[in-house]
Amino acid sequence: MCKDCWELIAKADDTEFLDSLELTHAERAVLEELYKQGEMRIVEILELQGKELHDAILELSEDLLIDIGELGKVLVSVQTGELFTIQFEQAVYDAFQPLYHLAGETELIELDPDKTWSVKNKAASRFAKNLQKLVPDMNGTSADVMTRAFQKAIKEGKTPSERALLVREISAAAAKGDAGPFNMERAITVSRTMSTAAANGGKLEGWKQSDVVTGKKWRSSKGDRTRKTHKKANGQVQPLDKPFEVGKSKLMFPGDPSGRPEEIIQCRCTMQSVLL
Repeated sequence: MCKDCWELIAKADDTEFLDSLELTHAERAVLEELYKQGEMRIVEILELQGKELHDAILELSEDLLIDIGELGKVLVSVQTGELFTIQFEQAVYDAFQPLYHLAGETELIELDPDKTWSVKNKAASRFAKNLQKLVPDMNGTSADVMTRAFQKAIKEGKTPSERALLVREISAAAAKGDAGPFNMERAITVSRTMSTAAANGGKLEGWKQSDVVTGKKWRSSKGDRTRKTHKKANGQVQPLDKPFEVGKSKLMFPGDPSGRPEEIIQCRCTMQSVLL
């Protein structure tokens, strides 16, 4: 699907999600800008990753290009570098931690204007660590996608030279974001997953600090793409310190990064507070 098409789909889903948060015009404007900045940061880091992998692939001889074992070694070598580890984790932190703080502060002030939100609270630190723990899994997904693509190229090529050429073409397409795990579709998936986690995680901490909210109610997103397990969870009420039971996962909030991937990837659900 074209880049512009994915951007339109993402915008539609973001609008629905932001509507569910019931923000003021000013709060929404700030949140939308943070969403945009976060998505662009992920786009940038994925583009750099694709280019670094392609540069490494271009250094291989024709014999090594058609050896899936050697290609696997290149993937491992590249993904142990700073761009896929330290820099990727920092990009995730920079892109989505501000969303967490904004959501938490907004909820706290709404409930008690006299209270002050602390950006150094322990919950925020725990959230950041849980978010950054997703990076190895994301790198694993990238490696799996590229490995399958390389295997297909090697199988389809009729001669060693043709196989090597196909491998280079796949690598080049991934580097340009035309296909593979470094494109706009992947960036949107990552951004949507993490922005949901940040917004809901911040809300939960804001409620806890208010000393007014005692519980939380799951609100599933509307639309045909909403998971059955999330639709089933709609309306489920839990105390603030107890997890929601969603499918086979126990989630403290929609998008909880400690949950199973099948329950958090591209989640667009939110929560409603339950007062005394």
